[in-house]
Amino acid sequence: MNEEYDLVGMKVLIVEDMQDNAELIHKILKRLGLKISFAANGEEALEKVSAFQPDVILLDVGLPGINGFEVCQRLKQDPAHKGIPIIFLTAFSESSDISKGFQLGGIDYITKPYQKEEVFIRITNQLRIISSHRKLIEKKFALKKIMDRVPDLIFQLDPDRKITFVNSAFKALGYDIEDLEGQPVEDLVAENDKGNLISQLSDREINSILFRDMEIHFISKKDSTHNTYFLDAFGIWDIPHDVVFESEAKKNFLGTFCIGKSERSN
Repeated sequence: MNEEYDLVGMKVLIVEDMQDNAELIHKILKRLGLKISFAANGEEALEKVSAFQPDVILLDVGLPGINGFEVCQRLKQDPAHKGIPIIFLTAFSESSDISKGFQLGGIDYITKPYQKEEVFIRITNQLRIISSHRKLIEKKFALKKIMDRVPDLIFQLDPDRKITFVNSAFKALGYDIEDLEGQPVEDLVAENDKGNLISQLSDREINSILFRDMEIHFISKKDSTHNTYFLDAFGIWDIPHDVVFESEAKKNFLGTFCIGKSERSN
């Protein structure tokens, strides 16, 4: 088994009424440095979720009292807990039972009797996805903080030229940055610039650099004045731009990244 994981401190709640089974899962996972808690029935599981705040729940279907399906359903109806991934533990191999688990919001299942390799891989895969997602959010937050300190206009567009991200520099033009998401970028520029800008942003060929130093006049929302910026635009692709035009691999245009400077580049 590959032990090169960075999952230390992540939380797993094991909901299993058979103590031997719970201890086996704990033994399989303990070398990862996880924080692990246990519940032996559905009622205890619902109480533990609020107190323990697990990253992943391993949920036995055949619990006494409230079964695993009902526990899952209750958690998914609770806004505070509906995002917690649930992996079902089940002795059932019928496709209808597995399908029901997915329909209720489960993201995976492990069948009994437990196989060490399967338990390890299925659980660590989900924990790694969560860990990677959190790191991506942290990087995006840090990048946004940096971009908000830059006086240039920085914004990203989807393939239809609608805004998906702007930095705080747009506040100088009187815009509430939260209100700009989903708005076509051409709505922010002078009428005489719209045709050329749309034409250039529609170009998805040749290379990742669409254009440099295009003179564009952004309209101030405060006083309707036209403010001159020199725009650089870069195409965003789902594979690196130095590969996208040199191979036959499937490639998709994801949008455009733009930087608007108040002075033309030297």
